[in-house]
Amino acid sequence: MKFRRKLKVLLSILFLVVACKEKEEKFAVNKSSNEAMTANMLADTCNVLLQDGDIILRTGNDVISLLFSQLNQKNKKYSHCGIAFNEDGKWVVYHSIGGEENPNERLRRDRLDYFISTKSNLGYGICRYRLSKQESSRLHDTVMRFYASAIPFDMQFDLQSDNRLYCAEMVYKAFNKALDTTSFFETSYHKGFTYISTDNLFMNNKARILCELVY
Repeated sequence: MKFRRKLKVLLSILFLVVACKEKEEKFAVNKSSNEAMTANMLADTCNVLLQDGDIILRTGNDVISLLFSQLNQKNKKYSHCGIAFNEDGKWVVYHSIGGEENPNERLRRDRLDYFISTKSNLGYGICRYRLSKQESSRLHDTVMRFYASAIPFDMQFDLQSDNRLYCAEMVYKAFNKALDTTSFFETSYHKGFTYISTDNLFMNNKARILCELVY
């Protein structure tokens, strides 16, 4: 419980600090031609590799992202994650996030190029599990139900409740529900606190890392 309380206090402090800062211009609409070209090249790379249901992992370039990456016990490379699907010919990523990027804390559906933007990330990776078309379709349906329900970000990091979901928890529960299991991924454990972290999603024998790119 001490670990959990410490985590909650640290997160609260970090979110307060970020909220007090002026918004950075990293998501400005007016991008330079070089930035736009880089974003398009990254998105094109993903377009070639991606399949429905792939897990997109990214490394944020802010303090909160650094904190989340430290929750990983095996590999601290990635701080955030989501699930990619092709909708109407365009790739989107469903993910749960809070803080300044998402003030209402509701589950998001973002364009792929936005999710992996070089303006807010240090790199990304693509992780795949072998899913049948039926399993991939059920996963998509599950995630869309989460999204339609506007499930908020889980600041309690509580795996026992489903009314709020943090990023890795959303992926964890979406796969479990879609595949009708309770143990598709292993969980992490620290001093009486059980949680799911980003490295739990790709550091196992069932996962296949398709690419890892550092900006």
